[in-house]
Amino acid sequence: MEVLRQEGASCMDGFIARAGQLTLTKKELCFEFKGGDEVGKPICISLDDIDKVDYFKSLSIIPNGLTLFLRSGELTHFVVDDRKSWQEALLKATRLRTK
Repeated sequence: MEVLRQEGASCMDGFIARAGQLTLTKKELCFEFKGGDEVGKPICISLDDIDKVDYFKSLSIIPNGLTLFLRSGELTHFVVDDRKSWQEALLKATRLRTK
């Protein structure tokens, strides 16, 4: 599986940010939680299921949030270092999947 982008990130669980690794491939976006007492099952989202990618501000002031709007109507939120480049990478990868 070819990795297009990978970086440490956090997945928002309500108001709690859970640390882990965010990985973008040609087929999906996966988030794997870091070790510890609260290790969760990885979250993998097919690029075909992503309808829109937008931003949010964590703590309502820090511009580091990325929101995925899924075709199912669900939302998934990640905190990343460079949300603009993540959005661009996701948009490019989803365009590639539709060709």
